[in-house]
Amino acid sequence: MSLLYLILVACVGVVSLVSVLTLLFLLAAAAVFARRPRLSGSAEAALRLAVIVPAHDEELMLAETLKSLQAQSYPAERYEIFVVADNCTDRTAEIARSLGATVLERTNLAERGKGYALNFAISHLLTSPDVPDGFLIVDADTCVSSELLSAMNIRLASGAGPSGLSAWQARYGVLNSQDGWRAALMAGAFDLVNHVKPMGREMLGLSVGLKGNGMAFSRALAAQIPWSGGSLTEDLDYGLEMARRFHVRVGYAPEVTVLAQMPADGTQASSQRARWEEGRARMVRERALPLLLEGLRRRNLLLWDMGWDLVIPPLAELAGVIGAWLLLIFLGGATHLLPYASTWAISAGLTVLGLLIYILAGFRVSNAPSEAYRALIRAPFYAFWKFALLLSRGLRRRGSGSSEEWVRTARTPGAPISPSPPEAPLP
Repeated sequence: MSLLYLILVACVGVVSLVSVLTLLFLLAAAAVFARRPRLSGSAEAALRLAVIVPAHDEELMLAETLKSLQAQSYPAERYEIFVVADNCTDRTAEIARSLGATVLERTNLAERGKGYALNFAISHLLTSPDVPDGFLIVDADTCVSSELLSAMNIRLASGAGPSGLSAWQARYGVLNSQDGWRAALMAGAFDLVNHVKPMGREMLGLSVGLKGNGMAFSRALAAQIPWSGGSLTEDLDYGLEMARRFHVRVGYAPEVTVLAQMPADGTQASSQRARWEEGRARMVRERALPLLLEGLRRRNLLLWDMGWDLVIPPLAELAGVIGAWLLLIFLGGATHLLPYASTWAISAGLTVLGLLIYILAGFRVSNAPSEAYRALIRAPFYAFWKFALLLSRGLRRRGSGSSEEWVRTARTPGAPISPSPPEAPLP
């Protein structure tokens, strides 16, 4: 019994410790990258770019998104905005047309999802008489930096290499971080996941991954890989195909932002969070181990790192694992089932300290909003809410399957917020 208990404590401890060490390593690389000069200059020519906005019943936020896309510093004659009104039942198409966007309407109740909408639009544009040189994908509830297209133009024009295959990700953050503690906590989490980790991976020459919003692709890449239709993780699937088939990594453009509105209350957040977690859980179950093994077999560091990133639990789950480790150590020491319990306790305490350093130092490196720091006091409550939500959804879905349908998260429209890029990270 004592040996089995020791093995259990050791396994939980290895997961906790290795996960935190990985995050700290990426944080250190991100801190180095943050001190590097930002990419400047301009491409020799302005590519013809297509900005695709997939939209499913987005009449509340779409106008602000289109206005920010029309306020680009990029030459207006060199880009066009396409709104994919996908199975819409509201005024999405009407609003898009009134603001000068080209509308591609799609109705297919049997195939509902963002991947279907993107595949529909890109396939249409690739067969048009004047095929764009590059594609940008921006969600319909987003405000973007005025330099977004210029920054992506530089990278698409110079970073594709002889093959012409190129993919880039802008900094993806939260637009409404001032709308309560939940949105503020999401802003901090987005900074850690969508900025600190990508900066670290960019510094190490790895793929930063696709975040689903603020993505740019060369025409050659778009022509080679179609978007996956019935998937909750179409962006992850696309990035995986790039790495597997062509060894193409996603590069990072940290100086330009895409800021999306996040739910500000639990009712609005529940469906979004459950959908995200369901997609990630499925990726972990189906892809993590095969990616690790394939990466080792093919000596493909991009694939191996993608698998490793899936293995590392998200912050709330990681905190829960560490909490379980501490509880096991305490019970083991009290019942004398765990030898050297004090040594285990010190190891767990250092792991907790490492996680706190990652969060606080990551906030500083990414220049997270002040609201995110204050919202940390609510993090335990958020974690319990998240675990309860996932347990409830899991019990309801048992035996009934899951839906790949594009379910729009309900939101409350707010005042327009300037999408200015964040200030330079603090040294």
